[in-house]
Amino acid sequence: MLTRYMGISPRSQSYLFSFGLVLCLLAMALTDMWLPIVAGSFVMTALTVEAWIRVAHILPLQDEVRLIRKQLEQQRQQENDE
Repeated sequence: MLTRYMGISPRSQSYLFSFGLVLCLLAMALTDMWLPIVAGSFVMTALTVEAWIRVAHILPLQDEVRLIRKQLEQQRQQENDE
């Protein structure tokens, strides 16, 4: 699921999915057709949680791994130069 929505930024996705979840919950409270909206709310909840986890944990971890790999490559080059 992490590569599915590459058209907008992860932070924008998390806001969009959160807004969609609020709309689903509001529709569930205000309409009589709440049973189909419950299924939509489950899907929106999963998308919202995934997007916020990606923004809070996965993307910073990927940046840290890139930095560590860069530092490791620099160390290897220094080792080869000596």
